Amino acid sequence: MNILYQPNETPPFSKTILYSLQWIAFNLVNIAVVPVVVGTALGLSQLEIGELAQRTMVFASLASIFQVYFGHRLPIIEGPAGMWWGIFISLAAMAPSMGKELAVLRTDLELGVIVAGITLVVLGLSGLIGKLLRFFTPAVTGTVLVLLTLQLSGSFIKGMVGISAEGDKISLISLFVSTVVIIIVIFLNLKGKGLIKTLAILLGASIGWLLAFFLGIAPNIYSKSIEIPIFKLPRLFAWGTPTFDVGIIFISVLTGLLVLSNLVASILAMERTLGIKMPEDSYDRGVIFTGLADILAGSGSIVGVVPYSASAGLVALTGVGARAPFLLYAGIMMLLGLFPPIGAFLSSIPKPVGYSVLLVSFCQMLGFGLKDYLNMKLDRRDFFVIGLPIIIGTGILSLPAAAFRELPTFLQYILGNGFVTGMLLCIILEHLLIPKIEE
Repeated sequence: MNILYQPNETPPFSKTILYSLQWIAFNLVNIAVVPVVVGTALGLSQLEIGELAQRTMVFASLASIFQVYFGHRLPIIEGPAGMWWGIFISLAAMAPSMGKELAVLRTDLELGVIVAGITLVVLGLSGLIGKLLRFFTPAVTGTVLVLLTLQLSGSFIKGMVGISAEGDKISLISLFVSTVVIIIVIFLNLKGKGLIKTLAILLGASIGWLLAFFLGIAPNIYSKSIEIPIFKLPRLFAWGTPTFDVGIIFISVLTGLLVLSNLVASILAMERTLGIKMPEDSYDRGVIFTGLADILAGSGSIVGVVPYSASAGLVALTGVGARAPFLLYAGIMMLLGLFPPIGAFLSSIPKPVGYSVLLVSFCQMLGFGLKDYLNMKLDRRDFFVIGLPIIIGTGILSLPAAAFRELPTFLQYILGNGFVTGMLLCIILEHLLIPKIEE
């Protein structure tokens, strides 16, 4: 690939500014959409969702800076992890049937993300991460991605058609806006060229947002009854003092371990794009600072973060792998996060737009899961290893929430969650019950 600037090289100042703005545009849609979807699931008000967007901008950008300076040292965006916010939404949907208030779930999640981060720091310092990742074979990672997509599909469809509560009817206007967004994103992704292709999601969300505004389904950015300060530092533990729930801790640690595959994939993708080879300890440092990023995320009451492997795609397209524009981008994002009106603006993205963008994004996640399966032999043994977890995990989604009420709370989190049950079953089948026979 024609790389114009390697990580240690610095472009001219004027170009550095332009390249940093490109990083901002590339990541803005994630910062806008994820807090809206997660905040809605967790029962936050629009003002609180705006504050969540503000904190996400600050703490995720700080995590990016730490990684570039002290971690893997590559220009890779740290942002809300799809697996993390998938778990947030899934647990929020389960909470009412378990008699848990969403306010308590939020503080449980704070501690869960922090403990997951501490676990990753310990693993990174121990140097055992290579051995641990062997448990996450293509069968396991593929099943995780497929099940997570299936589990979240119901939430996506409800959001796209305007159903937010039991008894709501389908909104044809919401469905129309969602359909337009999906068509635009897919068309630009498949037919677009150059920068237009990489900004397909941002452009689709922006057009959908304008369409929703003219059709009257976009929420008001500001309310006269609520005063929004111009400048405000983000609060630590904004959801309250962290609380302990063993089930949440267990699921959070598992999630933290699973997203390490994103870290490895991100570093490998960037190495191949830049045509360089990073030292082996780059991976251990990356794990340590991914753990610190999760500690920051839990303390800042945001979704756990992960390195975005898509960052390599932008570098491949632009030929700019320099750290300077990336650090400027992260600094600007942190600065923007100190102004609540910006968070309030981002929180006003219409839910049909946000959910339809995420649905299209998860098509990629489903595709990655299917690609993992292609790395397997797919013999009769593999059919059982991936078939049983997917069928059982998906089947659990169809069971009424009340079916699990008599179980101990810890088991409700596992057996009541098709994604977690399927993932654990796949690991057990792959490594214990029907392990591969070495040839």
